[in-house]
Amino acid sequence: MIKKITIFFLLTFLLNNCDYKPIYSDSSRGNFSIEELNFNGDIEINNLLSKKLKRYQNQDSTKKFDVDINSAYEKISQSKDLTGKTTDYKIIVKIAFQINESKTLILQEDFLMKNLNNEFEEKKYEKTKIESSIDIIINTFTIQLSQMQ
Repeated sequence: MIKKITIFFLLTFLLNNCDYKPIYSDSSRGNFSIEELNFNGDIEINNLLSKKLKRYQNQDSTKKFDVDINSAYEKISQSKDLTGKTTDYKIIVKIAFQINESKTLILQEDFLMKNLNNEFEEKKYEKTKIESSIDIIINTFTIQLSQMQ
């Protein structure tokens, strides 16, 4: 029992003195603020973008940006079987960010998806893949914003 208490206090002491910070703390958000967001394009993608970019709004920062976002979503038949039924789809998520009406950044993610027999499972899988693509695009976008002057 004394050994456990000693280890607990030792770990607490070491973590407090080594300036430990969680990876996703407030300081990791970047040194910028998004003042205004304007959306055009696909409504579902815009809703996801709005939720994910909300944490970068109204921060105290010297770098302030106004961003116009134009999103597009395409689902293209990639291959078909002998009966003409689509077996693979190519999903393309394309988002154009116009920053302060001066710089335009166009980011695109695409992936292949098999046609599933269960339509509900296919929609659910497609939605999760789109969300992960948007996460990748937002990470790239925020890195670009933090590096801008």
